[in-house]
Amino acid sequence: MVACCESYLLIGVGYTDHEGLILFNPTTRFYRLLPKVYVANGADYVHFGLCHCLDDEFNDDFKIVRLVQYNKPHTLREVIVYSLSTNSWKSIEFIQTTNQLIADPVLIQNHLLVMIFYDGSRYDRLKRIGCFDMKAERWSNDVLLPDILLNKKCKGVLYHLGALEGQLRFSCYHVKKSTYSIWVMKDYGVKESWVKLMSVSGEGPNDVYHPIVYREGSSHELLCIPNYSGKYYWYNLRDKQFIETGFDGEGLYRTKYSCAYVTAV
Repeated sequence: MVACCESYLLIGVGYTDHEGLILFNPTTRFYRLLPKVYVANGADYVHFGLCHCLDDEFNDDFKIVRLVQYNKPHTLREVIVYSLSTNSWKSIEFIQTTNQLIADPVLIQNHLLVMIFYDGSRYDRLKRIGCFDMKAERWSNDVLLPDILLNKKCKGVLYHLGALEGQLRFSCYHVKKSTYSIWVMKDYGVKESWVKLMSVSGEGPNDVYHPIVYREGSSHELLCIPNYSGKYYWYNLRDKQFIETGFDGEGLYRTKYSCAYVTAV
Protein backbone atom coordinates (compact mmCIF):
# COMPACT_ATOMS: atom_id res chain seq x y z
CA MET A 1 0.00 0.00 0.00
CA VAL A 2 1.45 3.35 -1.04
CA ALA A 3 -1.41 5.67 0.02
CA CYS A 4 -4.85 5.60 1.63
CA CYS A 5 -7.85 7.88 1.99
CA GLU A 6 -11.16 7.11 3.69
CA SER A 7 -12.04 3.54 2.63
CA TYR A 8 -9.83 3.56 -0.48
CA LEU A 9 -6.36 2.05 -0.75
CA LEU A 10 -3.75 2.75 -3.39
CA ILE A 11 -1.78 -0.44 -3.92
CA GLY A 12 1.52 -0.63 -5.75
CA VAL A 13 2.13 -3.72 -7.87
CA GLY A 14 5.63 -4.78 -8.85
CA TYR A 15 9.10 -4.74 -7.38
CA THR A 16 9.26 -0.96 -7.05
CA ASP A 17 5.61 -0.44 -5.94
CA HIS A 18 4.95 1.91 -8.84
CA GLU A 19 5.22 -0.34 -11.88
CA GLY A 20 1.45 -0.75 -11.59
CA LEU A 21 -1.18 0.89 -9.38
CA ILE A 22 -4.57 -0.35 -8.22
CA LEU A 23 -7.21 1.81 -6.50
CA PHE A 24 -9.20 -0.53 -4.24
CA ASN A 25 -12.14 -0.19 -1.85
CA PRO A 26 -12.21 -3.23 0.49
CA THR A 27 -15.77 -2.41 1.62
CA THR A 28 -17.46 -2.28 -1.78
CA ARG A 29 -14.84 -4.44 -3.56
CA PHE A 30 -14.55 -1.76 -6.22
CA TYR A 31 -11.16 -1.57 -7.89
CA ARG A 32 -9.55 0.20 -10.80
CA LEU A 33 -6.27 -0.69 -12.48
CA LEU A 34 -4.71 2.68 -13.27
CA PRO A 35 -3.12 3.47 -16.64
CA LYS A 36 0.61 2.86 -16.44
CA VAL A 37 2.94 5.84 -16.34
CA TYR A 38 6.51 4.66 -16.09
CA VAL A 39 9.22 6.29 -14.00
CA ALA A 40 12.34 7.17 -15.97
CA ASN A 41 15.80 5.93 -15.00
CA GLY A 42 17.58 7.96 -12.33
CA ALA A 43 14.61 8.33 -9.98
CA ASP A 44 15.68 8.33 -6.33
CA TYR A 45 12.32 8.86 -4.61
CA VAL A 46 8.72 8.22 -5.66
CA HIS A 47 5.87 9.48 -3.46
CA PHE A 48 2.08 9.25 -3.75
CA GLY A 49 -0.92 11.08 -2.36
CA LEU A 50 -4.59 10.06 -2.53
CA CYS A 51 -7.59 12.27 -1.77
CA HIS A 52 -11.37 12.38 -2.14
CA CYS A 53 -12.36 15.64 -3.86
CA LEU A 54 -16.01 16.15 -2.90
CA ASP A 55 -17.26 19.70 -3.34
CA ASP A 56 -20.90 18.96 -4.20
CA GLU A 57 -23.02 16.25 -5.78
CA PHE A 58 -21.75 17.25 -9.22
CA ASN A 59 -18.06 17.27 -8.31
CA ASP A 60 -17.16 13.96 -6.70
CA ASP A 61 -13.79 12.54 -7.68
CA PHE A 62 -10.76 10.69 -6.34
CA LYS A 63 -7.36 12.06 -7.27
CA ILE A 64 -3.85 10.65 -7.00
CA VAL A 65 -0.65 12.66 -7.06
CA ARG A 66 2.68 11.08 -7.97
CA LEU A 67 5.84 13.02 -7.12
CA VAL A 68 9.17 11.78 -8.46
CA GLN A 69 12.60 13.07 -7.42
CA TYR A 70 15.39 12.59 -9.97
CA ASN A 71 19.03 13.25 -9.08
CA LYS A 72 20.83 12.04 -12.22
CA PRO A 73 22.02 13.66 -14.37
CA HIS A 74 20.29 16.72 -12.84
CA THR A 75 18.10 17.32 -9.81
CA LEU A 76 14.58 17.28 -11.23
CA ARG A 77 11.08 17.04 -9.82
CA GLU A 78 8.09 15.60 -11.69
CA VAL A 79 4.47 15.93 -10.57
CA ILE A 80 1.54 14.20 -12.28
CA VAL A 81 -2.10 13.89 -11.20
CA TYR A 82 -4.59 11.07 -11.86
CA SER A 83 -8.36 11.58 -11.87
CA LEU A 84 -10.72 8.65 -11.33
CA SER A 85 -13.53 10.44 -13.20
CA THR A 86 -11.46 10.67 -16.40
CA ASN A 87 -9.26 7.62 -15.74
CA SER A 88 -6.23 9.55 -16.97
CA TRP A 89 -2.99 11.19 -15.79
CA LYS A 90 -2.09 14.83 -16.30
CA SER A 91 1.38 16.37 -16.10
CA ILE A 92 1.63 19.29 -13.67
CA GLU A 93 5.35 20.07 -13.71
CA PHE A 94 8.77 18.74 -14.62
CA ILE A 95 11.36 21.20 -13.38
CA GLN A 96 14.95 21.44 -12.24
CA THR A 97 15.27 22.29 -8.55
CA THR A 98 17.71 22.19 -5.62
CA ASN A 99 14.92 21.35 -3.17
CA GLN A 100 14.84 17.60 -2.68
CA LEU A 101 11.82 15.65 -1.52
CA ILE A 102 13.06 12.67 0.50
CA ALA A 103 10.44 11.68 3.07
CA ASP A 104 6.82 10.75 2.38
CA PRO A 105 4.28 13.62 2.36
CA VAL A 106 1.33 13.79 4.76
CA LEU A 107 -2.32 14.46 3.89
CA ILE A 108 -4.04 17.29 5.80
CA GLN A 109 -7.68 18.42 5.50
CA ASN A 110 -8.26 15.56 3.07
CA HIS A 111 -6.74 17.39 0.10
CA LEU A 112 -3.53 19.17 1.12
CA LEU A 113 -0.37 17.14 0.59
CA VAL A 114 2.29 18.61 2.89
CA MET A 115 5.97 17.67 2.58
CA ILE A 116 9.46 18.65 3.69
CA PHE A 117 11.97 19.80 1.10
CA TYR A 118 15.66 19.53 1.90
CA ASP A 119 18.71 21.40 0.67
CA GLY A 120 20.47 18.55 -1.12
CA SER A 121 20.19 14.98 0.19
CA ARG A 122 20.90 15.81 3.85
CA TYR A 123 18.04 15.08 6.24
CA ASP A 124 19.28 17.78 8.63
CA ARG A 125 19.16 20.61 6.08
CA LEU A 126 15.52 21.59 6.01
CA LYS A 127 14.79 24.00 3.18
CA ARG A 128 11.06 24.55 3.41
CA ILE A 129 7.70 22.84 3.96
CA GLY A 130 5.73 22.77 0.74
CA CYS A 131 2.05 22.05 0.13
CA PHE A 132 0.34 20.65 -2.97
CA ASP A 133 -3.40 21.29 -3.23
CA MET A 134 -4.80 18.13 -4.79
CA LYS A 135 -8.21 19.68 -5.50
CA ALA A 136 -6.77 22.68 -7.32
CA GLU A 137 -3.90 20.58 -8.77
CA ARG A 138 -1.28 23.21 -7.97
CA TRP A 139 1.26 24.17 -5.34
CA SER A 140 -0.15 26.16 -2.45
CA ASN A 141 1.53 28.45 0.10
CA ASP A 142 4.42 27.02 2.10
CA VAL A 143 3.83 26.14 5.75
CA LEU A 144 5.65 28.54 8.08
CA LEU A 145 7.40 27.13 11.14
CA PRO A 146 7.72 28.86 14.53
CA ASP A 147 10.67 31.26 14.71
CA ILE A 148 12.33 29.07 17.34
CA LEU A 149 12.59 26.23 14.79
CA LEU A 150 14.13 28.31 12.04
CA ASN A 151 17.73 28.00 13.22
CA LYS A 152 19.40 27.01 9.95
CA LYS A 153 22.78 26.58 11.66
CA CYS A 154 21.50 23.65 13.68
CA LYS A 155 23.08 20.44 12.36
CA GLY A 156 22.39 16.85 13.30
CA VAL A 157 18.65 17.45 13.69
CA LEU A 158 16.21 15.14 11.91
CA TYR A 159 12.74 16.34 10.98
CA HIS A 160 9.51 14.49 10.39
CA LEU A 161 5.96 15.45 9.40
CA GLY A 162 2.80 13.62 10.33
CA ALA A 163 -0.88 14.03 11.13
CA LEU A 164 -2.22 13.89 14.68
CA GLU A 165 -5.98 14.07 15.19
CA GLY A 166 -6.29 15.80 11.83
CA GLN A 167 -3.66 18.43 12.66
CA LEU A 168 -0.23 18.84 11.10
CA ARG A 169 2.54 17.49 13.33
CA PHE A 170 6.21 18.46 13.15
CA SER A 171 8.89 16.49 15.02
CA CYS A 172 12.52 17.46 15.65
CA TYR A 173 15.02 14.84 16.78
CA HIS A 174 18.53 15.88 17.86
CA VAL A 175 20.71 12.83 17.24
CA LYS A 176 23.74 13.64 19.40
CA LYS A 177 21.76 14.99 22.35
CA SER A 178 19.11 12.26 22.06
CA THR A 179 16.36 14.82 22.53
CA TYR A 180 13.23 15.47 20.54
CA SER A 181 10.27 17.81 20.51
CA ILE A 182 6.86 17.56 18.91
CA TRP A 183 4.78 20.47 17.65
CA VAL A 184 1.22 20.58 16.28
CA MET A 185 -0.41 23.27 14.14
CA LYS A 186 -3.81 23.89 15.71
CA ASP A 187 -5.05 26.04 12.83
CA TYR A 188 -3.54 24.94 9.52
CA GLY A 189 -1.75 27.72 7.68
CA VAL A 190 -1.54 30.02 10.70
CA LYS A 191 2.05 30.31 11.89
CA GLU A 192 1.04 31.56 15.35
CA SER A 193 -1.06 28.43 15.99
CA TRP A 194 1.97 26.13 16.41
CA VAL A 195 1.98 24.59 19.91
CA LYS A 196 4.76 22.51 21.43
CA LEU A 197 3.07 19.30 22.50
CA MET A 198 6.02 17.72 24.25
CA SER A 199 9.79 17.94 24.68
CA VAL A 200 11.82 15.01 25.98
CA SER A 201 15.49 15.03 26.91
CA GLY A 202 17.19 11.91 28.22
CA GLU A 203 13.96 10.32 29.43
CA GLY A 204 12.18 7.12 28.53
CA PRO A 205 13.24 4.64 25.83
CA ASN A 206 16.14 5.97 23.76
CA ASP A 207 14.50 5.39 20.41
CA VAL A 208 10.96 6.62 21.03
CA TYR A 209 10.14 8.84 18.06
CA HIS A 210 6.75 9.72 16.61
CA PRO A 211 3.24 10.01 18.09
CA ILE A 212 0.23 8.20 16.65
CA VAL A 213 -2.88 9.25 18.56
CA TYR A 214 -4.25 11.06 21.60
CA ARG A 215 -6.12 9.36 24.41
CA GLU A 216 -8.20 11.27 26.94
CA GLY A 217 -8.71 9.35 30.18
CA SER A 218 -10.41 10.09 33.48
CA SER A 219 -7.40 11.97 34.83
CA HIS A 220 -4.74 12.27 32.14
CA GLU A 221 -4.29 13.05 28.47
CA LEU A 222 -1.86 10.57 26.97
CA LEU A 223 0.05 10.26 23.74
CA CYS A 224 0.84 6.99 21.99
CA ILE A 225 4.34 6.76 20.49
CA PRO A 226 6.00 3.82 18.69
CA ASN A 227 9.77 3.35 18.61
CA TYR A 228 12.11 1.72 16.12
CA SER A 229 11.96 -1.71 17.73
CA GLY A 230 8.18 -1.87 17.50
CA LYS A 231 7.32 -1.44 21.18
CA TYR A 232 4.49 0.94 21.97
CA TYR A 233 4.26 3.39 24.86
CA TRP A 234 1.84 5.90 26.29
CA TYR A 235 3.35 9.23 27.21
CA ASN A 236 1.69 11.06 30.08
CA LEU A 237 1.70 14.71 29.08
CA ARG A 238 1.04 15.91 32.63
CA ASP A 239 3.57 13.79 34.52
CA LYS A 240 5.97 13.44 31.56
CA GLN A 241 6.35 9.70 32.06
CA PHE A 242 6.41 6.78 29.62
CA ILE A 243 4.07 3.86 30.27
CA GLU A 244 4.41 0.51 28.49
CA THR A 245 1.30 -0.64 26.63
CA GLY A 246 2.13 -4.33 26.90
CA PHE A 247 1.98 -5.05 23.18
CA ASP A 248 4.46 -4.90 20.34
CA GLY A 249 4.07 -4.04 16.68
CA GLU A 250 6.20 -3.10 13.73
CA GLY A 251 8.82 -0.39 14.12
CA LEU A 252 8.46 3.06 12.67
CA TYR A 253 10.45 2.39 9.50
CA ARG A 254 8.88 -1.01 8.91
CA THR A 255 5.36 0.36 8.85
CA LYS A 256 4.67 2.95 6.18
CA TYR A 257 1.00 3.53 6.98
CA SER A 258 -0.88 2.87 10.19
CA CYS A 259 -4.02 4.01 11.93
CA ALA A 260 -5.29 3.86 15.48
CA TYR A 261 -8.55 4.32 17.33
CA VAL A 262 -8.65 4.86 21.08
CA THR A 263 -11.62 5.52 23.32
CA ALA A 264 -11.68 7.15 26.73
CA VAL A 265 -10.99 4.95 29.75
